[in-house]
Amino acid sequence: MSERASVNGEGSTSSDNRWISLSIIVAGFAVLIFLLVRLAGGMEDAGSIGFLSALVVALLVIGFFFSDPENVGEVTIVGLLGIKRRVDRLKGEIDQVSKAAFRGILGTHERAHLRKLNGDERDRVHYQHGLKVDCERLEALGYLQANDKIRGLQALEDESGNRNEFPLGNYASITEDGKEYLRLYRQVAP
Repeated sequence: MSERASVNGEGSTSSDNRWISLSIIVAGFAVLIFLLVRLAGGMEDAGSIGFLSALVVALLVIGFFFSDPENVGEVTIVGLLGIKRRVDRLKGEIDQVSKAAFRGILGTHERAHLRKLNGDERDRVHYQHGLKVDCERLEALGYLQANDKIRGLQALEDESGNRNEFPLGNYASITEDGKEYLRLYRQVAP
């Protein structure tokens, strides 16, 4: 494949874009020099001055961004370099805070109950007082709902004397919000 072959399938390469960009920037500086010469010579027409100034700015901006228009947000010229570094650092700090906050919303046992109800883990539990408390909190957050519409999660106490494992899914179901929490948790705080 030749050096000038198409990279993006449209017949242009990044090398071509750089030359076009450089040409546009040179044209911008040429117009700027023309404007300065005319101003030094006594040009007083405000309309011409405004038009030529706008043309200089437009040519320089277009020339600067033409070489890689997808990276307009990645500008790192000298004055903006410090801002970009700070923004990158802040993004990292925000990611760390989000992970910590997301991990703190639910405890390990509460997340395990949701995973069981979602089918991600074996849906078997032993009755303990903490189980009912965890499920009540998950219900209050809207992450699960009791299957028994009359007694709610109170029905879990039917298992209080049972020393055997039983399926949590007999008493509660995960809600769409609970599924969304698990999905986000996997993304943010694995």
